[in-house]
Amino acid sequence: MAGQNLLTIFVALTAVAVLIQTGILVAFYLVSSKLSRQAEQVVDVTRNVLGPLQGAVENLKTVTARVAEFSSSTRQRWGRSA
Repeated sequence: MAGQNLLTIFVALTAVAVLIQTGILVAFYLVSSKLSRQAEQVVDVTRNVLGPLQGAVENLKTVTARVAEFSSSTRQRWGRSA
């Protein structure tokens, strides 16, 4: 009879342990899905910020090239007249 009681207690404790593990796995899933959604939002915000910056970088490259060209031609003109 004592063996039967111990077996019942062991099975009950095992069932409780399995339920706790199930709860932990569900919590991990919920946390990971929340983090995934937040990461997607951050990526979207980053794209919205970097999109216009890429256009500005291209404009700066163009302006820099034109200023360098103007500077070079100005140096050549001043060098010829001096």
